[in-house]
Amino acid sequence: MAMDLGLNGKVALVLAASDGIGKATALRLAGEGASVVVVGRDPAKLKAVEEAGKGAIFGIARDLTDAGAEEIVDQALAKFGRLDICVLNTGGPTIQPFLETRIEQWDGAYQLLFRPVVAVAMAAARHMAERGSGALLFITSSWTKQPAPGSCLSMSFRAGLSALSKLLSIELAPSGVRVNQVMPGTTATNRMTGMIDNRAARNGTTPEQELALSYGAIPLARWAKPEEIADAILFLVSDRASYVTGQTLVVDGGSIKSVF
Repeated sequence: MAMDLGLNGKVALVLAASDGIGKATALRLAGEGASVVVVGRDPAKLKAVEEAGKGAIFGIARDLTDAGAEEIVDQALAKFGRLDICVLNTGGPTIQPFLETRIEQWDGAYQLLFRPVVAVAMAAARHMAERGSGALLFITSSWTKQPAPGSCLSMSFRAGLSALSKLLSIELAPSGVRVNQVMPGTTATNRMTGMIDNRAARNGTTPEQELALSYGAIPLARWAKPEEIADAILFLVSDRASYVTGQTLVVDGGSIKSVF
C-alpha cells in the first residue's frame, strides 16, 4: 500500500517556485492533492508551472525583494481561505570570495535571502497559530554546515534563517505549528549549471571537467535532482511528520563529513 502523506486538500504556499527546487516542490504538492500558491518573478515561467499543475497551482508574479512580501500570504488566504503549509525558498546570490564583495552586495543579499523570508514566515505563522495548526519549512543550504569557497553571501544569511527556524519551532509549538528546515546540497538547477559554465570559462576547462571535480566531493558522485529535495520537503510538511519539529534534514548525497 502506498504511503498516504495526508496532503490531499491542504493549501500550500511555495516561494521562488518558477524553477528549480521551488518548482519541483510545488508540482509534488499538487500531485499529492494540495492546492498550491507559487511565487516567482517571471510570469511566463509561473504560467508554465500553473499549467503543469493541472488546475491545482495558482501563480503570483512578484519580486520578493520588493517591500511588502508578506502580502503574498494575504493573497493566498483570499484565494483559498486558509494556509496549511509554507515553504520558504529563495534564489541564490553571487558566488565570490569575501574580499571581492562590496557592501552593497551584502545589502542586496539581505533583501533577497533574509528579509522576505522573515516577512512571509511572520504572516504565515500568525495565521497558522490562530488556526492551531500548520507547517513552516525553511530551505537553507548545506553550506551553512560546511562552507564552500565563495559562499559568504549565501551561507551568512541562510545560517541566520537556520537559527530562526529552530527558535520558531520552540515558540510556535504550543500553537500547533511545526517548523523544520531542509538543507540541500548541490542540486542540478539552471543556476548551478550556469555556475559550472562560468567556472569552466574562468579556469580554461570544460563544463564536463568541472562537473567531474564537483562530483568527486560527493560520496554518491552526482548532484541532487530538484525532485529529490522536494521529496524530503514533502515528508516534513506532511501528516507523516506530525511529531517532527525543530529538525534539520540535510539532503546532500553525503557531502558533509561531520558526525553531527
